[in-house]
Amino acid sequence: MALPVYCNLTGCFRLVVFFVLVSAIAGFPAAAATGTDVPYAITLFIPAPDSIPTTQIMDLINEYNSSGNILMATSYGLSRYDGTWSTKRMTFTNLSEGLLDDFITSIEYDNKGNLWIGYSEGIQIYNGAYYTTLRDQEFFKSLRINDIQRWHNEMWIAAGNAGLHRYRDGNWTWFQPFSPGGPGFYEANAMIWDHDANATLIATAREGIWIIRSQDDPVIFECIASRDSTYGLLDELKKDYSGGVYFFNDSVVAHYSSDEGFVPVLTSSDLAITNPPINDLVSGPDGKLYLATDNGIYIWEDGRVFRHLSRFEGIGTNSIVHSINIDKMNRVWFSTPVNIGYYLDQSNAGTPIEVQIAITATTSTAASVIPAETTCQRAVPTLREEGGSPSMTKASPGNFLDSIIKSLREFFSGIGLKPRF
Repeated sequence: MALPVYCNLTGCFRLVVFFVLVSAIAGFPAAAATGTDVPYAITLFIPAPDSIPTTQIMDLINEYNSSGNILMATSYGLSRYDGTWSTKRMTFTNLSEGLLDDFITSIEYDNKGNLWIGYSEGIQIYNGAYYTTLRDQEFFKSLRINDIQRWHNEMWIAAGNAGLHRYRDGNWTWFQPFSPGGPGFYEANAMIWDHDANATLIATAREGIWIIRSQDDPVIFECIASRDSTYGLLDELKKDYSGGVYFFNDSVVAHYSSDEGFVPVLTSSDLAITNPPINDLVSGPDGKLYLATDNGIYIWEDGRVFRHLSRFEGIGTNSIVHSINIDKMNRVWFSTPVNIGYYLDQSNAGTPIEVQIAITATTSTAASVIPAETTCQRAVPTLREEGGSPSMTKASPGNFLDSIIKSLREFFSGIGLKPRF
């Protein structure tokens, strides 16, 4: 007589659970190998009229001569954070009094404290009182500004597919692509001034990696990784605050310094067995490397994953992190499709993990409103949120799956393992 169907289903379910547990145990490192018991705080901001206006962050810098204020170039204006948010937007009447466009591609201060603002159709220079607009091809052979980089008293501009432009002592110089002695590339994605080497490094879209070792004329462009080489495929870069530059793409990170050249750092497979694509990275003054991926934020230290931050650790309801930056207060700012937030390591504070969600009410008044903050306490290492989130519903299938994953993670932590999902 055949066994009842429910007996067969029960056996299959137990078999599946067994293989899941075995695979997880085999695939995840021991919890003792990570630094997850150190407390930290995460503060989230939901886009609103009196908060950050959008989650699309193009650039972030420290405000000139401030104690910790930041400026963000966004797709919907220039935002400033000093504990509360304010945003400048495009003006339709007088360009000397407002932004040329709401979509800002890059921001940078010059050596006199003037703010240079890049757009897809030119540049504005803000001296604290009014804006000077540059959008004539007399200045730029392409008006699409990819990046702006200060180098001592000079300002270097990566403009569309027209190579680089330099502003020095009131004069503009165009470094034409493939001109004799000029840049061997059309489009530069980004530039970094390496203070230690006093050189500027350039990541291009398709022509490898280049360096300018001296500001003196004639300027010499040197290719240090051709487009067909291993490191020439790395088309983005970020400054290493300990010296040198990190080059990366969606799967590989390498470090470059004038003393050691290129040194491999990690691949996406070192972060997790799922090979999460790397979208951005930033280095901290303590030597840690923060990586924004499609599976949250990975903190890399001493050749291993120090900590993994996903929606379970409080970065919001979406674990896809598009951008990541750090300010002078050591706040690690990140953006997801849903939130802007910052992570702050509280290693010396001795406090529990804290997640602050700044939820702002929509208002029709023009005056700035201080966001109300909802605080959810989290203890280490148990990840349990007290109170519900307004963006979650009890009956959604995603919440059911999340609860299963959360239970599995707590189970693995309880037996001394640290899963990476």
